[in-house]
Amino acid sequence: MSTVDKNGMLIDPKVTLKRYQHIEHGPLKSIHAIVVHQTDTLTAQQTFNSYNGGGNGAHFLIDKTGKIYQTASLQKRCYHVGRRIKSRCLEINKKNCSSPEMTKILAMRWAQQVISIDKLERQKNYPDRFPVNSDSVGIEIVGKYIDDKKYEAVTHAQNTSLQWLVNELYKHFSLSKSDVYRHPQVSYKQPSEASTAAWK
Repeated sequence: MSTVDKNGMLIDPKVTLKRYQHIEHGPLKSIHAIVVHQTDTLTAQQTFNSYNGGGNGAHFLIDKTGKIYQTASLQKRCYHVGRRIKSRCLEINKKNCSSPEMTKILAMRWAQQVISIDKLERQKNYPDRFPVNSDSVGIEIVGKYIDDKKYEAVTHAQNTSLQWLVNELYKHFSLSKSDVYRHPQVSYKQPSEASTAAWK
């Protein structure tokens, strides 16, 4: 079994440590969930190049060969979820989402809805809301957005590595399969992102 060292790095022969402190943004005090992404790049190196500039990034990157890189400490927050999260109750069961406040929000124009839903959701604790940057680990899978319609398929090697990595994170942070999400589930992203990722 892997270990997590004092710096928040996952120590195992299957993980290559390639930390980019530019993408770390303050402490990650708790880990309640995992969010799976695709990079919209053709190679791992293209993703690393973007990390050199700072800003957005995730804790892990899985190359097309299945090679796993840890790119940020598990003690540090990464900007990977996005600025606005969706309403969990609207996405999962709209019948449970009835309230005067939500009725008012749904009558707003779309852009204002997105802002108001995010504000409402962030008042809740996980798992009553979707994960956010301050309580989740991000896993990026190298894969390009193609044809203005969809992301390229995740490779078998990537899915094998994803399954191993997710299982290790389950053990270290007392998570389960219900705590793993594709990026478009939780925020406003292209629906096909990570649609072929499989960790179960």
